[in-house]
Amino acid sequence: MADQGAPPSLAVMNFEDDLKSAMNAPDAARWKFERKGPLELWVTVSPGGHFGDIYVARLLWLDYPGTLPPSVKFVDPATSGLGVQTAWPKSNGFRPAQLDICANWTAEGFRLHPEWGQTEHRWRSSGNVILKVVRILQGELDTNYTGRFNG
Repeated sequence: MADQGAPPSLAVMNFEDDLKSAMNAPDAARWKFERKGPLELWVTVSPGGHFGDIYVARLLWLDYPGTLPPSVKFVDPATSGLGVQTAWPKSNGFRPAQLDICANWTAEGFRLHPEWGQTEHRWRSSGNVILKVVRILQGELDTNYTGRFNG
């Protein structure tokens, strides 16, 4: 168990700084941020034009900003469960049946395609990485959303 009196790690301090900035970004009014762990964030999002369709994305980093993007999963708001396929939107690269997103902005995508690390698709962890991932997620939903996955 970690020493409760220990100072936060550099990763946690960077995460906290970027979260504060992300929450104050002009487009942050579209999102609700909920800190769940040292490097875990739940973000509530809605696709543009479908504001009644609400999704909660769990973003989890092993290191922040790290050499890999975060794990991105969708949470069932009723149970807080991660393994609920109907908690997932349908969009490009989103694979609700496999509970992952095959994209170069998710850890799951890099697990499926480790070769991306050696190509133009490699992850670049510069700037505010929280804001970067949330904006990519929001852009994907705004552009390619086709509804909720129904199994």
